[in-house]
Amino acid sequence: MELMTVVLGLLAGVGLALLSIASTRYNCARLRPHPVDALELERLAWAAYLSLAALIYIGFALREAGDGWMGVELLGLVGYTALAVIGARRPVVLALGWGMHAGWDIIIHAGVPGEFVPQWYRWACLSFDVVAAAYLVSRASGRSR
Repeated sequence: MELMTVVLGLLAGVGLALLSIASTRYNCARLRPHPVDALELERLAWAAYLSLAALIYIGFALREAGDGWMGVELLGLVGYTALAVIGARRPVVLALGWGMHAGWDIIIHAGVPGEFVPQWYRWACLSFDVVAAAYLVSRASGRSR
């Protein structure tokens, strides 16, 4: 694995996470000017994003069409969608879901070939997930209103 791929992937993930945080906060506040409503709408958006993050791996499995990955990725989709649904009402569960998705990147996809999950994407997803989880923990604790 090339160090430059890892570094660029991590930086891309952090950049995309920060952009997602800023745009989601802005749009939720614009759509729901009352702060409580905006916070709830933002949580719903991050819950949807969690399901989408798992869905991306379904796309990788469809592209590869083999090696038994579809079953693993479908299981992940079901699990992360369940966490997203519960997390839409319980912010700590939503943050946990994003943290667990980082673990999915590290543990489940650690040994897969680069043709299945591109090396840069693995690192970008990992850093995105960690930043998202940390942000959602801060929102759940009320430090980032």
